[in-house]
Amino acid sequence: MSSFRQGQVAPRSENIADRLYDHVHVILALAKREVQSRFGQHAIGYAWTYVTPLAWIAVTYVGFMIFGRSSPVYTDTVTFIISGLIPYVAFRSVINGVGRVNSGLRGLVIFPSVTHAHGTISAALVEYVNVGIVFVIVAGLNLLVFGDWELDRPLHFLAGVSLAWALGLSYGYLFSVLAQSFSGAYPLSQTLLRPTFFISGVFFTGNELPDRVLDVLALNPLLHAVEIARDGMLFHYQSRVASAFYPLAWIAGLLLAATVVRSLQRR
Repeated sequence: MSSFRQGQVAPRSENIADRLYDHVHVILALAKREVQSRFGQHAIGYAWTYVTPLAWIAVTYVGFMIFGRSSPVYTDTVTFIISGLIPYVAFRSVINGVGRVNSGLRGLVIFPSVTHAHGTISAALVEYVNVGIVFVIVAGLNLLVFGDWELDRPLHFLAGVSLAWALGLSYGYLFSVLAQSFSGAYPLSQTLLRPTFFISGVFFTGNELPDRVLDVLALNPLLHAVEIARDGMLFHYQSRVASAFYPLAWIAGLLLAATVVRSLQRR
């Protein structure tokens, strides 16, 4: 980021590899700046980013205990909660991260090498890494405290979490673009998200729902991503509703809408 501070802009090259290197350099510099600005220079400051997702998991576990809710799948309660909440955390955290891009780039607009896309990608990557760390923490604690560990198909689980993250990224990017023209776009995006915690399969599985209810909730692409992640994590669960193509179609549609809005803004 020193080149930003000194007002130096890397010379543009016609070589594709050099241009790619320049883009990666800017994204990594912005990611470093994002971490330092949000959490400070010390590890204890950075650790605060995990408080909210860990609190979600803890509160959900307490809620299960209070209401006598047990895992509907043959697994322990904490593992069941992790299988649903980790993809949900990936979805929500990247939306919040991308939502800060517009304000975070205001001090860098004088540098032509820094674009809105750079800021979006860097924020999304930071949140993706954070979600991975959250999973390691909660799964590790579950193993150390309760002696429970379950990860049936790691790549399948990663695919579900990545789909949820990509959904959040595309959704957040669309409203981040809209917010450049309409100040109420970001609050609207948060209002629309409120029901997702309850209708995305965090507390239940698609398999246990009646067909009529499932037909309605399956319109939510995040439910599919959560079900894919749960299918990959749990040994004794195979979703009857999960489809990767449906959330992928939503991701493509949201990105296309953001691209159209962005092109209209430039005219």
